[in-house]
This record gives sequence, structure tokens and C-alpha cells, in this order.
Amino acid sequence: MKKLNNIPDQNPFKVPDNYFEDVNRKIISVTSGSDHEVRKISIYNRFRTSILIAASVAGLILISYSAIKLLTPVNKNSQVSDVLHEMSPDSIINEIDISSIEEDASSLVLSDEGPDVSKKDIIDYLLLNNIEINDIYEQL
Repeated sequence: MKKLNNIPDQNPFKVPDNYFEDVNRKIISVTSGSDHEVRKISIYNRFRTSILIAASVAGLILISYSAIKLLTPVNKNSQVSDVLHEMSPDSIINEIDISSIEEDASSLVLSDEGPDVSKKDIIDYLLLNNIEINDIYEQL
């Protein structure tokens, strides 16, 4: 309490003379001046956030795609695909088993699933594909 009694009763802060009359005039003179500059914003600054977002998304997609390609194993389920990649087209044609093709064709001919084709159409087709006529007659 003794310290409270040592504080003077007078206000130590003072307002300058004519402050409230002059403050409005000073504010208006400073803000209403024609010194007002128009700043042009560059295109880069205008679209900067959009460009950064697009670059981030593109980077994320690129990293994800690369990670998927590097981390997933190559699918080699069938041995046939490996053999076909190693063989030339001529050797593939030579390896075709004619008897299995004939059996598949005969099962289609005997069933009602196949299209209706006359013998004349078959003979014309085989002649167009350079099959000898003697071989055709042997099969008939």
C-alpha cells in the first residue's frame, strides 16, 4: 500500500495543442493525393499458385507411375507367350499341328454351331489360298 501512495494523481500524458482539429485534415491530405500508383501484377504472380499445384500433381503422377512400373513384377503366366517371342513367324507356321486343326474343324462341321458354307465355297477358298486341287479332292 505504501507504493500506491507514492504514485502522483496527475496524468503524465498530454495531447498536443490543436491535435483533434488538425488530425482529420492531415489524414485527408495524405490519402486523397494523386500520388496513387497502380501496380501491375505479372501473369506469373497471378497464376503462381495454380502453376505450383499443377506441377505438384504432375510430379506425383510421374513418381507414382515410375514406382508402379519398377515395383510390380512382370507377369509371365504362360509358357506359350515365351515360346512365341523366341520363335520366328516361319517356324511358328511350320510347328502347327495339322491333325489337331482338322479335328477342331471336323468337330465344328459336325456340330450345328458353324456357319452354313457349301462345298463349292470351300473349294474356291482353298484354291485362292494356293492349295493344290489334288489335295482338296483327297480330303473330300
